[in-house]
Amino acid sequence: MVELINREEHEKLYIQLYEILKKKIESHEWKVGTQIPTEEQLCDMFKVSRATVRNAVLELVRQGYLIRQQGKGTFVKKDYVEDGIILCTFFKTLWVKDETKYKKKIVTKTVIMPIDNLSDELKIAENKHIIYTKIFWYIENNLSIIQESYIPFAVCPQLLEENLEVKSITEILEKKCGIKITQIDAHLELNPLTRELALNFSLPEKEPVILLTQKIFSGDTILLLNKFYIKGDTDSLFISFQRRT
Repeated sequence: MVELINREEHEKLYIQLYEILKKKIESHEWKVGTQIPTEEQLCDMFKVSRATVRNAVLELVRQGYLIRQQGKGTFVKKDYVEDGIILCTFFKTLWVKDETKYKKKIVTKTVIMPIDNLSDELKIAENKHIIYTKIFWYIENNLSIIQESYIPFAVCPQLLEENLEVKSITEILEKKCGIKITQIDAHLELNPLTRELALNFSLPEKEPVILLTQKIFSGDTILLLNKFYIKGDTDSLFISFQRRT
């Protein structure tokens, strides 16, 4: 008997579906190595949208219960996930102690072709368009952070119409485009400023600043590449961890 979604619950539908599917795996109803039903079949079984199914399946892939095989389908990878310490699933745009102290100014929002190695970083073809944004983050009129963002145009074309001073790009991706963020990879390094960025900061060219690079995924798809150039006097960076249950 198929366990049905309770639409009177406050919990989101994809979270309910995630729990139902996870129970099927952990109870061995869906055994390791077997192929699960297709998205279309799951939509029919649980009377939910394709977006709901996709979000639930992607979360199970991220958690390690399922694995997707190109051209074949989605299979049960394991029937439990080892306990461990992971990054908090709550995502902040900036990893700083208090993001509310900052004011944003949108400097650039346009469409470009991939330059340098952007097509490789975003895993898209060289002839595909990218939405490029440049945002200045101020504390008390002092420019502290420069954010450059690169989003494959096909991911969220309506981003060009959104007001990024009141909404974050990730908020638009999840709430407006219905895309669930499943993974964030981050890298910190000291980086010498280019001439343009040095002029923006009123610092000498090649002055070293902190560069926080974020790649944001939905499943295997790269949704967004962020580069935050952070001055040394900026509020300290902050990362939280939690134990997976």
